[in-house]
Amino acid sequence: GPFLVKRWFGRRLTNRRIDMVTRKKRVKKGEYPEPLTGPAYIEPEYEAWVHAMNGERRGIVSLSGKVFSKELRKDILHRNVVYEANKERGWSHKQTKNRGEIRGSTRKPYRQKGTGRARRGTMRAPHHVGGSKAHGPVQRDMTTKLPRKVIKLGKMITIAERYRENNFFVFEDFKLPNPKTAAVAQLLKRWGWDSVLFVLEQESTDRNFELACRNLPNVDTSTPYTFNVKTALNREKVVFSLKSVGQMQEYLERERPIMSAISPKTYELAQPESSSPSGRPNDEEVEGKLQTDSV
Repeated sequence: GPFLVKRWFGRRLTNRRIDMVTRKKRVKKGEYPEPLTGPAYIEPEYEAWVHAMNGERRGIVSLSGKVFSKELRKDILHRNVVYEANKERGWSHKQTKNRGEIRGSTRKPYRQKGTGRARRGTMRAPHHVGGSKAHGPVQRDMTTKLPRKVIKLGKMITIAERYRENNFFVFEDFKLPNPKTAAVAQLLKRWGWDSVLFVLEQESTDRNFELACRNLPNVDTSTPYTFNVKTALNREKVVFSLKSVGQMQEYLERERPIMSAISPKTYELAQPESSSPSGRPNDEEVEGKLQTDSV
């Protein structure tokens, strides 16, 4: 009827008006839209004092905003802690024998009826003396898997959170003349620390400092590639050396960590046998080779 036509016509008009108002203007050939203007993105600056072991300030080191600007995410930290705890458990080696592994005969001890005793089909049943163990422990792998990006994100969040709590420190180096525990204990007393994680540089020459920390409670050492989220959260302070900070930032900013980065190898390019700069044989060499082949 006419009512339906009028209603359809009104709805069509309304939709058309909305389309005409909201549609984008066509850009003519040779014309370009005006660029968006606004303040340029500036990466936030993060800095830290570089201290000597005696407490003197030696300078300031700039830190990466990609690493130290991460916000706290407890779910990521929880996944990393569970992953590392399961990794420490490793493989379960405990195992008991089931009824198929117990040494002994498989025959029926005595007949089914007529003896007055309970029926018995095997001598290796778990409810008899000398039998197997029912539902005993078995060997199994306790480790779990976690994406590589989640592992790196957990390390970034841990370092950034320690930085915001003013529990992040950078030392110039960790050099000691002798591996004496008293030297590290005096260092902790000078700074007023009770729980510390020292992050040494990869392939560190500060072996004396690492040995001196072994006999102290609540003091751990690691490297940028063996940095542990669980250990860092259990310690109140995280102390890096100047070189280990650079190695840690380089490792975390890398898109995909290379396993050979832990023990890098140097490769030498083979020199070309040809005397030409491009490595290809020139015309004189080709002619000489043809003459020798013909002879």
